[in-house]
Amino acid sequence: MTVFAVEYVYADDSVELRNEHRPAHREYLVSFVNEGPVRVLASGPTPATDGALLIFAAESEAALNEVLANDPFNKVGAIAEANISEWNPVIGLLKEFSA
Repeated sequence: MTVFAVEYVYADDSVELRNEHRPAHREYLVSFVNEGPVRVLASGPTPATDGALLIFAAESEAALNEVLANDPFNKVGAIAEANISEWNPVIGLLKEFSA
């Protein structure tokens, strides 16, 4: 599996929309914590940039893109941009997921 860092940039004026759909968004992401072709390794907001950072292990970027497309935040228009970077953690708790 490959590790990917995903930076969510929230849509302008989406605070209320995100507040409304946050429970579904988090429930959706939690469903990818255990084994599968796409796994959430970590996720959380980045308050200074009004976005979020999500770390995934995925069999392919295509599989990851499918998961991101179905995120409730994305489906309701709360995500303006999702920047995806392949990442190779070599130190720390996530290094076991490194390619």
